[in-house]
Amino acid sequence: MKFEVLAQYFEKIEETSSRNKMISIMSDLFTEIDEEIIDIAAYFLTGDIAADYRDVKVGLGEEMTKASVAMASNVDESEVESKMKELGDLGDGAAYFYGRRHELYQDELKTGTNLTVDEVHQGLIAIANASGSGSQEEKKRILASLLAASNDLERRYIVRLALGTMRLGAGDMTVLDGLAEAFLGSKDKREPLEHAYNVSSDIGHVAEVLAKSGLDGIKRMRVAINRPLRPMLAQRVDSLTTLMEKIGSEVIAAEEKYDGERIQAHKDGDKTRLYSRRLNEVTGQFPDIVQYVQDHTSAESVILDGEAVAYDFEKEEYYPFQRIMNRRRKYDVEEYAEKIPVQYVVFDILYKNGKSLLTKLYPERRNNLERTVNETAKMKIAGRVTSSKLEAIDEFFQECLDRGLEGVVCKSCGDNSRYRAGAREWSWIKWKPSYASDLSDTLDLVIIGAYAGKGARAGTYGSLLCATYNKEEAVFETVCKLGSGFTDEVLENLPDKLEDAKTDSRPARISATKDIEPDYWFYPKYVAEILSSEITKSPVHTCDGDGDRGLSLRFPRFQNWRPDKSPTDATTTSEIVTMYENQEA
Repeated sequence: MKFEVLAQYFEKIEETSSRNKMISIMSDLFTEIDEEIIDIAAYFLTGDIAADYRDVKVGLGEEMTKASVAMASNVDESEVESKMKELGDLGDGAAYFYGRRHELYQDELKTGTNLTVDEVHQGLIAIANASGSGSQEEKKRILASLLAASNDLERRYIVRLALGTMRLGAGDMTVLDGLAEAFLGSKDKREPLEHAYNVSSDIGHVAEVLAKSGLDGIKRMRVAINRPLRPMLAQRVDSLTTLMEKIGSEVIAAEEKYDGERIQAHKDGDKTRLYSRRLNEVTGQFPDIVQYVQDHTSAESVILDGEAVAYDFEKEEYYPFQRIMNRRRKYDVEEYAEKIPVQYVVFDILYKNGKSLLTKLYPERRNNLERTVNETAKMKIAGRVTSSKLEAIDEFFQECLDRGLEGVVCKSCGDNSRYRAGAREWSWIKWKPSYASDLSDTLDLVIIGAYAGKGARAGTYGSLLCATYNKEEAVFETVCKLGSGFTDEVLENLPDKLEDAKTDSRPARISATKDIEPDYWFYPKYVAEILSSEITKSPVHTCDGDGDRGLSLRFPRFQNWRPDKSPTDATTTSEIVTMYENQEA
């Protein structure tokens, strides 16, 4: 397929504000495109060139991209800078300079609209893989070559792919809906595709298997080493009594809850790889955990689910989550490993010696985990108590608090205790002390809009529009305006931080009433930790809206950014509904 044809589909998707129309356009695309490159199309739709866990990123910043546009168009960089500021998008700026291509690049690729999807993909992969002396110039040269061989529409999307900001508003679930409609006849048949995606974390691979092997191929997809699973998540309640009612099991295992970073470890012989909650590979940032897993697991191959916690081994004290985020760096790794030592606390085993354990019930997985991990101070299994009595659970909960832990995660020991990759289930329920008093626990909300600042906040944003994630509808629903809790530094940096998510109109996956009109819209990308006093009914917000009144937060206050969470990991609409019902009761 010519890249021009794919770019035309991108343009149609970008122009629609209807999610159903977006799915229909994707369905047409998947029906037309060759099965050999359908994986590339799926990656491109979500702004990637490969699955996240493969850590293949183009790595071009705005300055290098502007230099490539100037090089390909035979203009000065200042002209590109000026046009980008005027249009508000570097991709649109690159399109403007179509026709002013530098003679040097005329023969390096097919000219005009003969550029293929595969050629663009290979070029972007080459940019991502360029390293060592002279690599920066090589990256710019390759991108300039692609731009010199493309027309105005193609340029727009090549530049956006290079920057990692496609601005289509297409999330993973929307792409899966498009695949379901194209190959299974209806978006309502997405479930098997979603399961395949949850156990593979590779939207392109799912698309390729579906196109080549159909639904039978999808059903054969299994857990595999070095292909991370989307993690299972826990629900929450406001009382232990409600917890006992919701969990669906007479016997409950209450496990220690830590304030750390979710880490999935994949051991394969003498090699171990680590993946974050967002499925990015973090092996290089945690060489200590790699060594722990190699030294203290008996299986030849294994996938473990756990938490990396900042820990002072001498004082035997845990540090808060923000401390461990300083370990997420590519440089000075050894220095920071000494400054911020970590303990790896494991709580589940998902695969062992060639066999998936996802369908095994929790008690069996736990027993298997205890046989596999040789505990030490550096790598331990989350402590727990198992009981059918509320008093025993509460006693263990209080004990965890006394030891400086966050609380407990209560897990079903019954027939509903399988590991559901990518799901937020009632078979896991987190319980923290803050859940018991009003709405003093934090929420993780997605930033989808901003209002221009006035007075003392002139030049930055006065407030932000926040949303919850409605998993059933795969949309983001407005829940509050956020204008307090910012430090001066955070407030000053808001425009720069959110710039790459800015768009001219409301993205298709955002649900908002006509009364909500921020000065700026953002594609769902950034997640913020928010503290609020209570949940109230609202005539303007769409969170659990029924066409009349939705839910909103009273007195929301900014706490921190959550770079470890993707937009679809944010607090869900159903969680807000449950919290509201508990609050009213």
